[in-house]
Amino acid sequence: MARALTDADGMRLGELEGIVGEEGGYTAEADAARLLDGLDVPESLYERKMGELQGGQKVRVLLAQALFGSPPALLLDEPTNHLDLDSVHWLQNYLCEYEGVLIVISHDRHFLNSVCTHTADIDYETVIMYNGGYDDMVLAKTSIRSRIESENAQREKKIAQLNEFIARFSAGTRSAQATSRKKEVERLQTTDLARSNIARPFIRFQMEQASGRHPLEIKSVVKAYDGVKVFQPFSASVVRGEKIALMGRNGTGKTTLLKSLVRNATGYIDDAEKQFAIDGGTVAWGHNTLAGYFAQDHSESIVKGTTAIEWLHQFKPQATQEELRGLLGQMLFSGEDALKPTRALSGGESARLIFCRLMLQKPNILVLDEPTNHLDLESINALNIALQKYDGTVLLVTHDHDVIDEVATRIWHFQGGRIEDFKGPYEEYLVYAQEKAS
Repeated sequence: MARALTDADGMRLGELEGIVGEEGGYTAEADAARLLDGLDVPESLYERKMGELQGGQKVRVLLAQALFGSPPALLLDEPTNHLDLDSVHWLQNYLCEYEGVLIVISHDRHFLNSVCTHTADIDYETVIMYNGGYDDMVLAKTSIRSRIESENAQREKKIAQLNEFIARFSAGTRSAQATSRKKEVERLQTTDLARSNIARPFIRFQMEQASGRHPLEIKSVVKAYDGVKVFQPFSASVVRGEKIALMGRNGTGKTTLLKSLVRNATGYIDDAEKQFAIDGGTVAWGHNTLAGYFAQDHSESIVKGTTAIEWLHQFKPQATQEELRGLLGQMLFSGEDALKPTRALSGGESARLIFCRLMLQKPNILVLDEPTNHLDLESINALNIALQKYDGTVLLVTHDHDVIDEVATRIWHFQGGRIEDFKGPYEEYLVYAQEKAS
């Protein structure tokens, strides 16, 4: 027989109910669903065990776990990895409204500029705190460095003049004045400037020769897996010099479309990519086209059992060792690093080595699938600038806001099994999408 509740029991239950309410217990399931949805974890996975999830899905769930419950402090290490641009924007907005303390490491410049109120720069063997986001830090850091260098130049000029006086009059009747000048030299000693420990690669994409005016014609291309279409038949005509960003949630078919296009392109394409079959439509590459392809799983493109310079040499056997080492040096493979075994390359090193190949081959079309993955901020900035200056045609998949905003002249947006072709830059596309939504 159940014991009747006493007044004390009722009071205790009331206290516990208040605690559950204060801690968000009644909204916990809805709050968790909001976080998972924002980070693009589909509802079909909510009841799955973590061991059943793929790597990218698992990372997003762990990020949602860190955000859950609005903790007083968040320590996030590369939280935008494995997120598509919509999820990055969602996380960015969430953290802007977050009222706790946030310490974040990220290689996404737009994300840092949007979220951070202060930036800690680890350089010159020290840590310096600046107000504002990443761009504010770079501006202040450059200004301070330039001021110190200018002051040093003025001091060095003054010291040279004093030393000349000392050399002329130290043994004569004006020796007292020379002694005074020596003390002045000691006081004016220049500030030693430590060398930056941040390595900055240099990327420059050139073309051996230009392609025809219409390098790519796509007619009703369709691809399906197990009978399910990834996207509806897609057609487009690409004009020479266009820089097209492929955008959309993860899993909507961006990589599938690129593989559908490069399978019969002229240029260095892996055998696995050449064997990729489409289920309908045609892809016609135009006159004099040479494609340079950067695959999403690019580490598989680099044969193991050789060195970085030997792997690079096969793509242009007539290239001299000096030319190859020059390219490798631009991408931070200096000195003995050129002889590094390919099996020992990190993800970032593999990406930089493939950029060396693209610079060596000088294609007139770049097909880049997630090239900013594994890159540090300096390398992403270098790639951004190189793509802006490149005269050829670009097909680009990336989740980096600034790269899309500053490079793309046309948008292919993937959503709901369809690809929308917007002929204009990202800024104009955002206005269009907002008007369309309203």
